[in-house]
Amino acid sequence: MNNFKVEKKALFRFVGFKTKLEGASFIHSDEFSDQKTEFFKSVVQSGKMASLQPISESKNGYAVVKSDGKNTFYYAGVLTSQPVKADTEEVLFKEGDYLVLSGKGGLSRLAFDRLEDQAFNEILNKEFPYELHGEAIVEILLNGNPLDSEVELWVPVKAK
Repeated sequence: MNNFKVEKKALFRFVGFKTKLEGASFIHSDEFSDQKTEFFKSVVQSGKMASLQPISESKNGYAVVKSDGKNTFYYAGVLTSQPVKADTEEVLFKEGDYLVLSGKGGLSRLAFDRLEDQAFNEILNKEFPYELHGEAIVEILLNGNPLDSEVELWVPVKAK
């Protein structure tokens, strides 16, 4: 399992379209997979994702999973410092440590699901010197190919 590391990230800002995920209230649940896929596809197919490209400051594809303790939300969007566009919301990520997991090959949704399972079911355990610190995680499609993906998952953590 050499596909993860903890690294410091500077403050960054995400802007995207949002939907509420049904099922669990925790940030990670297997119940969310199909809902995430359908929402992201709908944002792309409707042209909404393309409408964010002029303000995007990265060529990568981004999604965010965020919990407020009662509900979990999924966002499709971009990293930007530009003003929020109509019907979008921003999610601010503080400077700090992030558990960064990498995966390659196959469908992007399956790759993200595997990395989330690894982070929450295997790595963030009693022996690991870090714990979850925050209410949002970031999914990044690095190569632009959701059918043969290269992905990263960023999970905010703090030292125990």
